[in-house]
Amino acid sequence: MVSEILIFILAGFATGIITGLVGASAIVVFVPIILLFFNYHIFALIGISLIVDVFVSLFALIIYKKFHNINFKIGFYLSILAILGAVIGSYVSRFLPNTDLLGITALITAFTGIMIYRRKPNLKECTSSCKVSKSKFILAIILSFFVGLFGGGLGSAGGISIFLLLVFLLNFETHVAIGTSIFVMFFVAFFGSIGHIYYLNSINFKWIFLVLAVAGGIIGSFFSSKLANIVPEKNLNKIVGIILFALGILTFVNQIIL
Repeated sequence: MVSEILIFILAGFATGIITGLVGASAIVVFVPIILLFFNYHIFALIGISLIVDVFVSLFALIIYKKFHNINFKIGFYLSILAILGAVIGSYVSRFLPNTDLLGITALITAFTGIMIYRRKPNLKECTSSCKVSKSKFILAIILSFFVGLFGGGLGSAGGISIFLLLVFLLNFETHVAIGTSIFVMFFVAFFGSIGHIYYLNSINFKWIFLVLAVAGGIIGSFFSSKLANIVPEKNLNKIVGIILFALGILTFVNQIIL
C-alpha cells in the first residue's frame, strides 16, 4: 500500500514536469512508471492518465497564460474536432492493440525530439496573437480530429501531436506551441476521460491513488511551467528535444520488455 502510494505520487510528479516543459501527456511517463512496478490493465491506466492530464494541464495553463504564451483562438478551433475524436477514441480504446500503438507513438516522440533539438528560431514564427494561412489552418483542424481520436484511445491527451502541428505546420514559436498544445490537451483529456470513469469504478480502483498522482502532478507542473516560460527559445528547443527523445526511447524499450 505504501509503495503504491509513493509510486503514484512519483508518476504524477514526473508527468507534471514533462507536461510543463514540453506539453507531453501522461501516457509517455505515467503509464510506463506504473507498469514498471504494478500489473495494471492498460485500459485502466489509459483512464487514469487522462484524468491526471486534466488537472496537470489546467495548472500548467495558468502559468503559460501569465506569460502570454497561449494562442487561445487557434487552440479553441483545434479543440473542437479533437474533443469529438477523443470521445470516440475513449469508447473504442478497449478494442485497440495498445501495446503496438504505444511503441509506434514512442518512436514518433523520439523522432520529434531530434527535429525540435535541431530547430532554429526565426523572426517569422507565429506568436500568441498571429494569424496563419487559411489552408494550413483548415488542415490543422482536420488533423486535430485524429489527434483526439488516438488521444482518447491511447490515453495520450495529444499534447505532443498538437505541438507538432503547431510547430511544423503552423510555424509556432516554441513557447506558444507548448502553451497552446496544453490548452488543447486539457479539453481532449477532459472529454476523453469520461468514457473511462465507469470502467475504473467497475474494477474498484482506489481513487485515493489518483488524488495523490494529481497532487504530485500539480506540483511538478507548477515548477516546470515557470522554468519553461523563462528559458530562451533556443535553449528551450534543446531541452524539449532531449526530453522528447529520451521519453520516446525509454517508452519504446519499456514496451519491448513488457
